[in-house]
Amino acid sequence: MRKLVSGLLARARALFVRRTPVANPRTTPTPAPAPLHIAAGAHGFNLVPRAPALSGPCRCPESVQLPLARAPIGAIVVDTVAGGSGRVVEVEPSGMVLVRHPNGFAWRSCTLRPAGPVERLNLLAEDAVRAGGVEGA
Repeated sequence: MRKLVSGLLARARALFVRRTPVANPRTTPTPAPAPLHIAAGAHGFNLVPRAPALSGPCRCPESVQLPLARAPIGAIVVDTVAGGSGRVVEVEPSGMVLVRHPNGFAWRSCTLRPAGPVERLNLLAEDAVRAGGVEGA
């Protein structure tokens, strides 16, 4: 009886096995081994297959970039790609701008525009709430 049940289960499982084509080792090129890099993480040092991303030069179209003369530190801007708003904290020589929201979130972008009046008021209100200047928030 035991062989009968195990045989039926084996046949039922065989119906649902995914059949993948076998790669031919003669025609399939072997990829080059990726170099390993050391990255510091929350649980120590890790080996990762790619290098950490570095902030390179800005490759955004000129039509969406905010000129550096119009992005002084402390200006309130809106990221046209991500949609976030915040204050300019740092301007890099590559054209990337570090923007920080009052909640502490910061990101780098080169697709910025000056904030409109409503966006400016929303950011100033959020700044006042985070600073503890408004009760009940």
